[in-house]
Amino acid sequence: MISNTRKFTLSKAERVNVTFILDKLFAREASYLFAYGFRFTYLFLPLPQPAPCQIVCIASKKKLKKAVDRNYRKRLLKEFYRLNKTSLLDYLVQTETYLALSINYVGKEPLEFKGFEPKFGLALAQLILELKKNTNQSIPAVN
Repeated sequence: MISNTRKFTLSKAERVNVTFILDKLFAREASYLFAYGFRFTYLFLPLPQPAPCQIVCIASKKKLKKAVDRNYRKRLLKEFYRLNKTSLLDYLVQTETYLALSINYVGKEPLEFKGFEPKFGLALAQLILELKKNTNQSIPAVN
């Protein structure tokens, strides 16, 4: 019997590990979106990629002085993405689009799992709407 369950894993292929993609992502060439205290910076990638969406989570050293706090925030951001990524991946697979995505929390209140996990889902929905607008305008991909 074939099970219809989704895997909520975050594999190594789903993480950005190519330095030139990171450089392009953090240059002024990438688009960004602020939603519910989260900042998404995204860049369209050329077609042959191991995963439809490759992510990197960021925690600012300026705001969080201790490495423990930065690692905790990055761990929470990865967990939020892992639990809410299905709608984004479904859209990317359907449109055959490949994306590099940077996730950063820029809100003022402390990031907690219980209060921010639903907000992250809403922020990803807003990102999908923004991607729908941008893919209709035929944005050139990074080479």
